[in-house]
Amino acid sequence: MQSIGWASGEAAVFPPCSTFASGVARTLSSFGDASDPGPDLATPVGLVASGELVVEIGLREPWERVARAFAALAGRRVAGKAVLDVAPAEIERV
Repeated sequence: MQSIGWASGEAAVFPPCSTFASGVARTLSSFGDASDPGPDLATPVGLVASGELVVEIGLREPWERVARAFAALAGRRVAGKAVLDVAPAEIERV
């Protein structure tokens, strides 16, 4: 399991024995060290690249619609992740 963020503001609750299974040991990782995110982010990026972790994209918008995307996320109207497409010219302005 990967624990990234806390958008709901509610504690994550796992039913008894839900994190137990026979076989390979299970772990829970939390990513929160913002001072050097590279190593932490490499783990989930590698899992996505290998197909072991599937990321559901619930909203895709151009950068110009960032306010609309944020409102949809804040209003919990997006199932999955929001992706904003950024053009190279916009990257240079940042």
